[in-house]
Amino acid sequence: MTMGKKEQREKELLQKVNQLGEEVLNSERFLSAWDIPHHGSVSVAMHSMHVAKESCRIADWLRRHGVKISDEDAVRSSLLHDIGMTERRVFSSPSWKKAYTHPDRGTEIAEKEYHANEIQKDAIQRHMWPICVVPPSHVAGWVVLAADKISSMKELFS
Repeated sequence: MTMGKKEQREKELLQKVNQLGEEVLNSERFLSAWDIPHHGSVSVAMHSMHVAKESCRIADWLRRHGVKISDEDAVRSSLLHDIGMTERRVFSSPSWKKAYTHPDRGTEIAEKEYHANEIQKDAIQRHMWPICVVPPSHVAGWVVLAADKISSMKELFS
């Protein structure tokens, strides 16, 4: 039985995420995120995978329309955007507090443990805009922000 276009596209997106995000995906911290609940029955790690695939979709669309964006920045930022949720003091706090604290902690973790570049740190730090008052400074940040919201809605309402 042959794979349909949609299934083939999903497979390609997953391969891209696995290739560009290998360091993150194989890290002890990310692996622990498979056990941390996030949206409904979705874990922090699964949500981050959804965001990474959605970011690739958006980045591909933007490139077709003349916008320059790095797949590596989009994927790594997506996989790391909620990495701050892996800290017990963050994930065990009330939801309203998580919204404000996990981007700061995630940016610190991304820099220290994953050597995130400035574009990736900006995307992680500002993915909760407009809750955080400063919007993303780079295209990758806007892509992660949009992919996060799209993925969250899919997870909560499907």
